[in-house]
Amino acid sequence: MTNRDRGSTRVLTATLAAVTALAVSGCNRDDPVPADGEFMGNPTPYGAGTPTEENRVVYEGEYNQEFIDEATNYVGQQVTISGEVSRTLSPETFAIAGPADPMLIVEEQEIPPVDDGELVELTGTMRANFSVSEVEEQLGVDLDDELYTDFEGENYLMAAQGRVGE
Repeated sequence: MTNRDRGSTRVLTATLAAVTALAVSGCNRDDPVPADGEFMGNPTPYGAGTPTEENRVVYEGEYNQEFIDEATNYVGQQVTISGEVSRTLSPETFAIAGPADPMLIVEEQEIPPVDDGELVELTGTMRANFSVSEVEEQLGVDLDDELYTDFEGENYLMAAQGRVGE
């Protein structure tokens, strides 16, 4: 073997060792496992992997006056809001307390059960003009119309993900 061949062999061996070390180091990660009800990574409610214009979260924060003032700008878009459950209306719906009126939450996909007074964080699509009959048809459920009179015509959140806080 010539000196030139030995040099090429050493470079190739060193390169292979470095690539192998990098590959092996990525195999034994100690990522934390989330507790029940916690989100894994960025919320992308419809399983879309990489956020796109359709599922990008445009607001993330408390259900407060700032959110209420801008709510019409969020209609049709993904938001993540947090607040305290003020009233459970059905297994599919509840309200969270706000600075003025409560906001109706409709579970598009099942989220952990909630009780009045619990803190929640929810991700979903803001919708306008709540209608009991439309939501009943969409979810295939029968809601007690009288419980929703205060929410008729109001903005609401169609929640796709949620977690119950402490």
